[in-house]
Amino acid sequence: MAVHRRTPLPTGPASGRLLVAEHVLAPTRAALQASSGDHRSHEGLVFWIGRNVGADTLVIAVAAPPTKHHPGGVFVAEQAVASTSRAARAVGLGLVAQVHSHPGRDTRHSDGDDQLILMPYEGMFSLVVADYGQGSLLPAHGAGLHQYQHDRWVLVAGDALVVVPALLGIGAHR
Repeated sequence: MAVHRRTPLPTGPASGRLLVAEHVLAPTRAALQASSGDHRSHEGLVFWIGRNVGADTLVIAVAAPPTKHHPGGVFVAEQAVASTSRAARAVGLGLVAQVHSHPGRDTRHSDGDDQLILMPYEGMFSLVVADYGQGSLLPAHGAGLHQYQHDRWVLVAGDALVVVPALLGIGAHR
């Protein structure tokens, strides 16, 4: 199933990297799939919480606000976005990325995705996961990574999403 797209979707490199703590991935997938329901046929949405550090975006938590969802879309009320932002700010963080699912394997932004993301800012990331959240969260395996650049959404080419493991290997000890 292809997304509804009438306007061109530019492709280009990311400005900075999206560094995602490994422990964020499982709850992200679970929340997307929970929105899908028993029939696995509804889109889902979560926000990634973290900080912008220079050109990079560091994600350390996930928030699953209440949504209205159906097979072809998912919507979050402005008040839920504001509540999520306030909760993140209370611990010194911010809403730094949106993750949502699409039906089928097409993980490009639809025209609606471009227009309906509340409060995009320069450098903000948006990740689209295939098959109502059953697909990979990694762009190298089919997820669509987008970034807000110069007042428009761009499909990111290359490997800008980096998963930071919970335990970093630092070599053998002698």
